[in-house]
Amino acid sequence: MNLGLETGRAAPALIAALRPKAVEARLWAERTLPKGAPVFAAADGSDDVFLLLSGLVKLVYTTAEGEDWIKSFILDQGVFSGRGAADAGESYGAVCLESCRFVRLPRGFVQGAVAGDAALSARYAEFAEWVLARKQAREAALLTMTPEARYLALRAGAPEALARLPQGDVARFLGVTPVAFSRIKRRVGT
Repeated sequence: MNLGLETGRAAPALIAALRPKAVEARLWAERTLPKGAPVFAAADGSDDVFLLLSGLVKLVYTTAEGEDWIKSFILDQGVFSGRGAADAGESYGAVCLESCRFVRLPRGFVQGAVAGDAALSARYAEFAEWVLARKQAREAALLTMTPEARYLALRAGAPEALARLPQGDVARFLGVTPVAFSRIKRRVGT
């Protein structure tokens, strides 16, 4: 079950398909951000598309009270944007959990490239299908599994990814407090 830590193959395939178009348009500019740096802040409302080439990013909603809720993590290679949250008026951001290397592309460029190239369009469709399946699995897990069961599934399905995450972020991702997460880990013998 994909609970949000598995990376899949769809994002690297989409990145590889986008790269020649972006290079040709002189938009392929790799940047590196250090651990803790925001890729984009909640207030930015960025419409751009971010291609993570290496590193670890968390996508996080911040409540009016300043509490963070982890939406998902992007590991090693991924594609993400803040547009959906900005459209919904949400307070949403992306933060580097490790040093990250990425490319930032204008949404209009990506949309035009996808519309004008059948092979790129196929890669985009595969990625969109993967994201939808990932979101549905995450929703089902949140609605049907206990936090302990979700943790055990993450530990079994993505142990290398789980080991890279701060424990407080794992707790927020599971929807529990850090104290409750410590209790879960004690119960299951971690």
